[in-house]
Amino acid sequence: MIGMHFNRPEKGIAPSDWVRLWDCGVTWKDIHLAPNTYNWDRLDYLVNLYSDRKIVYVFAATPKWLAKNPNNPHFAPWLGEGSNSMPYDIDEWNKFVWNVTKRYKGRIDAYEIWNEPQLADFMYPYTLKNRNILAKMTKRAYSTIKSIDSSVIVLAPSVLPRSSSGGMKRGIKMLYALKRKGWPVDGMTCHIYPEIGAGVFEWRNLYNDVQVACKKTKAPGDLWVTETNFNLLGFTPSDSQSKSLIRLLSSTLGIDKVKIFWYSWDQSSEIGGLNISENSAAWQEIKSRF
Repeated sequence: MIGMHFNRPEKGIAPSDWVRLWDCGVTWKDIHLAPNTYNWDRLDYLVNLYSDRKIVYVFAATPKWLAKNPNNPHFAPWLGEGSNSMPYDIDEWNKFVWNVTKRYKGRIDAYEIWNEPQLADFMYPYTLKNRNILAKMTKRAYSTIKSIDSSVIVLAPSVLPRSSSGGMKRGIKMLYALKRKGWPVDGMTCHIYPEIGAGVFEWRNLYNDVQVACKKTKAPGDLWVTETNFNLLGFTPSDSQSKSLIRLLSSTLGIDKVKIFWYSWDQSSEIGGLNISENSAAWQEIKSRF
C-alpha cells in the first residue's frame, strides 16, 4: 500500500493507492467560513481529482470565528490565528463533520481527527482540559460519520514519537483521553520523522514506541503512519542513499505491510528529505517495495 500526502496537488499526481488531504487549502477553517456558510470549491476539486484512489481527509484547524481562544499564540503561520484553539461550540464542529461526510459519502474513505495535537502549532495549550475536549469532539465525529457511512474508517489524532516533539511520554496522554471516551476510533495514527541524519533503525524505534503505547492503552485497530520522511528540513539524500533507506525500511519488521503516507510528493525538494517526485530514485523504490 502506498499513501501520499500532498501540499500542492496541482504540481503532479503520484500513482499512489491513497492520498491524504490536509493543509492544501481544505482545512476546517478554509471551508467553514461562518455558521452554516461553507466553501466547497477546493475540496470538491481535489476529491474529483483523486477519484481513482482512496482518500483520507483530516478534520482540523479551527476557524477563527469559532475559536475559543482566537488570539492563541504559537499557531502555525500557514493556518492562521485561532486554528490551534479548541472551538467554543462543539455543535458547530459536528455540523461541519456531518456536512463533509454527507457530501463526500462513497468518495472519501477515511477521516483522521486532528493533526499532531501535541504540537502548539495545532493545539494550544496541550492540557488535560483540551485533550478531553478533542476526545469529546472525536467521539461526536465518530458517531456522526458512522451514522452516515458505516463503511468509512475513522482514525485517531496523530501522535509524534520523536523526542523533540515530546515523544510518547507526551503523546500517550492523548491516547488516554480517547480511552476515557471508550475509544471512538477504528485505528491509530502517528507521524514518524527521524532526526536529521538518522536512518531506518531510529524510524523503527519510533514506530515501536507508538506500538508500545497503543498496546499499553489497549488502543483499537491498525497503526497508520500518515506522514513520514527522512531528513526533513535537512539535506536531501543522494539516489544511492535513498534507495538504501527505502530498501532497508521495507524489510524491517514487515514494515512494507504498514499503511504509510509519504510527505510529500510535491514539496520535498524544497524542504529537504527524500526527493519524492516522479522518476526520483526514492519514488521508484517506494513503488517497487510498498
